[in-house]
Amino acid sequence: MKYLFRIYISCLLVGCTTSKTPEKKAVVLSKKPVEEAIDSLSFFLEHYDKFFRTNFQISECPGAAIVIVKDSTVIYKKGFGVKKIHTQDSVDTNTVFRIASLSKGVTAVLAGNLVDHKELNWDQQIKESVYNFDLRDKAQADRLTVNHLLSHTSGLYKYTNSRLIHKGLPLTTIIAGFKKSGVVAKEGTDYEYQNAAFSVIEKIMENQTETSFETLLSERLFIPANMKNASSSYHNIKNNTNVALPHKWNHYSKKYSLTRLHKNYYNVAAAGGINASISDMAEYLKVLLGNRPDIISDSSLKDIFNPVICTSNKATYVNLWDGVTDSYYAKGWRVLDYRRRTIIYHGGNVNQYKTQLMIDPKNKIGICVLFNGPNPFNGPVIPTFLSYYDFFVDATKN
Repeated sequence: MKYLFRIYISCLLVGCTTSKTPEKKAVVLSKKPVEEAIDSLSFFLEHYDKFFRTNFQISECPGAAIVIVKDSTVIYKKGFGVKKIHTQDSVDTNTVFRIASLSKGVTAVLAGNLVDHKELNWDQQIKESVYNFDLRDKAQADRLTVNHLLSHTSGLYKYTNSRLIHKGLPLTTIIAGFKKSGVVAKEGTDYEYQNAAFSVIEKIMENQTETSFETLLSERLFIPANMKNASSSYHNIKNNTNVALPHKWNHYSKKYSLTRLHKNYYNVAAAGGINASISDMAEYLKVLLGNRPDIISDSSLKDIFNPVICTSNKATYVNLWDGVTDSYYAKGWRVLDYRRRTIIYHGGNVNQYKTQLMIDPKNKIGICVLFNGPNPFNGPVIPTFLSYYDFFVDATKN
């Protein structure tokens, strides 16, 4: 068993760290004899820490942060690297990153809170709250619901109105622009990923509660969950003194360089405009693992994780993970059939930030990883976590 474990670790390090951007190769860790008994999480954490630390160094990514929560306990939380290249300003557990499309899951949790308080319904039609929302197909616009928005099943073309986001237009203007948008399918029948359409939920929640989306996030989630550094505006991250700044990779020089922190996607904060530290994400993982029914009930948590549409036939990267047999999209979350159990997952990419979050409800464990630059290590970090953890579980059983 111990000999097999050493081989397994070596194979994972070689096989799970390849990517096109930037071009780096993983190094196999020295294979020391395993003396300790495989009887605790510390064994798993030790080896995953070696995997993460070694491959983070190889990637040369400026900074990262990672947290792992088991049940309701933070069992691993660390910052790596620096906030800004050519400095010694280290990333710590309170350093703020943009969490990109992990914002969608946060928004779904907030929506679940409103459902718990009977301020929102999943089947509620958009036009009940946002009267000026329309499409070229007016009948379809009339039928669209909250559920369609959160599951990317509105029938719109992929990334509809993203150009309006990039122009920096306010959400009200973006919503008005949908009246010119055509559809590719009937609602509920096709998955096409959205950012602008997803964020219509902001205006629905604001109109339902007569409270701003930013205030709802703060009062319903960030404050009660003790997410002290979390926010949802450009102003907040720009004025924070503990921020992991974004970096881009130059394919020609093979080097990272600092890039500006831009305003894109703060105008659709529900889809990609939330900021948080890894300490905040630790508290958020506790919410997702069902430890905070005061924030979201078990019933609403199940609702947001319940698959709405199959995405197995779509060109999504999760379908390439070893062990994934089918994939789905729920409300703000990807759902994976993985080795005879269900995995809840989402990734994010904005302004050069790369982010990933996964929870394994069966084993009551979750992980979140934040990077302040693109790197090949971002791709395998979650699949490798799952492989390591599965081996640990199997080893303890045997």
